[in-house]
Amino acid sequence: MNIASGIPKFCSLSIIQADGNAYIRDDTMFIKIMMDFGDLPKNSLQFILGLNPGFPMNIQQAIMKEESKKQTQ
Repeated sequence: MNIASGIPKFCSLSIIQADGNAYIRDDTMFIKIMMDFGDLPKNSLQFILGLNPGFPMNIQQAIMKEESKKQTQ
């Protein structure tokens, strides 16, 4: 696992280093991400997308809850 990156569950290093894998071409890594914003309030979306992705998920969720409380007041 690529623990040095801080995301050991993302992808095993053997998959990335394998010859002919579908994720790396010409020294570029391709990652497809699908996100569902359907249940997020539209007025909070810009704030949420601006959060630091380096924060642990529980911290991000706590910040989002706090912002949601502020906007409902």
